[in-house]
Formats: sequence, structure tokens, C-alpha cells
Amino acid sequence: MIEVLALASAVGTISKSISSAVQAKKDVSSILPAFGRLAKLEADIGIAESGRHKGPLGRLSSSEEEGFAIAQAKMKHKECMEELRSICMLYGPPNMWQTVLREQASARKRRKDTLEAQAAKRDKMFYLVTVVFGVLIFAVGTGGLFWGAAILAGTQR
Repeated sequence: MIEVLALASAVGTISKSISSAVQAKKDVSSILPAFGRLAKLEADIGIAESGRHKGPLGRLSSSEEEGFAIAQAKMKHKECMEELRSICMLYGPPNMWQTVLREQASARKRRKDTLEAQAAKRDKMFYLVTVVFGVLIFAVGTGGLFWGAAILAGTQR
């Protein structure tokens, strides 16, 4: 489950750690996992924006606070990415930003596919339970109707 209200602060925290690591001239391979976490958060923001982070009934009640939190997270992510781009271009080794973008794109795609598969599985389970429950109610109602008709037919003789 995605915690929508904490997305913006998580993006800011990871961005600051990446920024300080790049400025300290740390090895690129040690920084890439942090960029992966940033890409994961971007995928989480996208899923939250589409509303797929909630179950089918949860989607019916979406608060304004949640909408503002998603917008804040999107703005914070964009701001942090711009800042990181400039820091990587200034302090990082050649082609670092291109490597980061390529790795982020693949991480983002993997995360989005995973989250969408989880959402589809959750929705399928919800609809299956709903159909089974509906059929069960229909069967009990029909049985009750026939039972009541049989009782009425027996009392009329």
C-alpha cells in the first residue's frame, strides 16, 4: 500500500542523500540504488495519481488532502530531479546523468508493472468475491421464494 502523504518527504530525503553523495564524489555504482529508490517513488506517485493504489471501494472515497499530497509529491519530484540533474552534470563523472536516466526508466517500468499487477489481482479478487456473494444471495433468495410458495400452496388446500 502506498502512503500518499509521505511521498513528498521521501522524495526530498532521498534526493538530499544522492546530492550529497554526488558532491562527495562517491562511486556511481554506490549511488545508483538510491536513484532506484527515487524511481520507485516516482512509480508510486504515478500509481497514486491514477487511483490504483486503493481497492475498488477505497477509490470511491478520495479526499482532497490526498489529491494535494499527490500534487505536492509530483512537484517535489520534479524539483528534485532538476536539482539532481544539475548536480550530476557539475560534480559527477561524464555521462552519469544519462546512465541514471536509463536505469531509472527500467526501474520505474519494473515497479509500475509490479504495482499494476498487484492492483489487477486485488481488483480481480474483489470482483470474484462480489460475484460469488451475489450468486449466493440470488440462490438463497430464490430458494426462499420457492420455499415460501410451497408453504403458501400447502396452506391453501
